[in-house]
Amino acid sequence: MSKFTVMSGWRVGRAKEESTRSGLLVPITSENDNDALALMDIMSGHQFWAVPTGAWRFLLPESGELVVAVRESQIIAEQATTEDNSNDDTGNYL
Repeated sequence: MSKFTVMSGWRVGRAKEESTRSGLLVPITSENDNDALALMDIMSGHQFWAVPTGAWRFLLPESGELVVAVRESQIIAEQATTEDNSNDDTGNYL
């Protein structure tokens, strides 16, 4: 990951593959375009959700892994980190 930089205004994530009871993998996209993409940030490892419109899929140069790039303005929610509420008694809210 150290040989390239994610440009300002973009986030890149790995698709979180879900499995069914049979063990088959469910693709990240569905027939319903209103479903948000559930992604794991390639730099921080935190989960985030983004609007799929305008998302770009590409292969990481080093690993050949398929990832998805979205504009930061497309992110609708993300996993709160423990550092976010270290001095806050109210907890984390998205």
